[in-house]
Amino acid sequence: MDELVSPKQAARAMGVSESSLKRWCDRGLLAAVRTPGGHRRLPVAEVLRFVKERGRELVDAELLGLPATTTGARSLPLTRARESLREALVAGREAACRQIILDLHLAGQRVSAISDRVISGAFEEIGDAWSCGETDVYQERRSCEICLRVLHELERLVPAPRPGAPVAIGGTLAGDHYQLPTTMAALVLRENGWEARSLGCNLPAENIQNAIAETKPALVWISLSHIADEASVLRDTKEIYETATTHRAALAIGGYAVTAELRAELSCGACCDTMQHLESFAATLHRAAQRDPEPTE
Repeated sequence: MDELVSPKQAARAMGVSESSLKRWCDRGLLAAVRTPGGHRRLPVAEVLRFVKERGRELVDAELLGLPATTTGARSLPLTRARESLREALVAGREAACRQIILDLHLAGQRVSAISDRVISGAFEEIGDAWSCGETDVYQERRSCEICLRVLHELERLVPAPRPGAPVAIGGTLAGDHYQLPTTMAALVLRENGWEARSLGCNLPAENIQNAIAETKPALVWISLSHIADEASVLRDTKEIYETATTHRAALAIGGYAVTAELRAELSCGACCDTMQHLESFAATLHRAAQRDPEPTE
């Protein structure tokens, strides 16, 4: 459920008068809801959508449940943001990590761009530093936990999908315990209007097939960050692809472990090298569904 704030809280967070905010609501610029008692309330995600689209600045983010230093107006260029995030992650400075990512979001950056160019880029550099002995494995693990918490916080700031939105599900196969990529995939799709649900990590193919049969998604994603046995992955993805096809779902596969050789053998609708590729593929599916709606019984 969306978190709600009063008109007074929202107005103070944006540094405007309550009467101005109520006029925006009356004009349909800000979507409000009514409590059972008839009081007007605003979803936090809706307030942040307005802030982003209007290029406004938050003056008191704490009133919306955000870190006090979050404004959306001082976001760094993506390259610099990646460098700053890497430094903050390695040092374990969670508040700084949160501010970097949330400010980028409030400044209008797509979740896909934040995922690809900032978060993934930072972790690639952390991995390189670990292989050279410049960072410890505990720092990499701690960085993952910090980033997961920040992404879950970002999730509540992305508007909930509309009723009837297309469903997408995904996760990682057995033996793959990397949570960040599937968490980012779900968030990218949610921002694009999908009802996206990450099934989690380390899932046998049979469990993913059962989820497809039960939820009837339009899109299934598989994240491959670790492959212990390539033959098993090819077998599992083929079975998942066949189940997805039977239920009129598209299968997208991506991840660091997808090599050019593996890509040539994978059974899927699309191999997505980045979250931006996944975003584009999902948009194509959405447009196709609107042109060719599923037949009624």
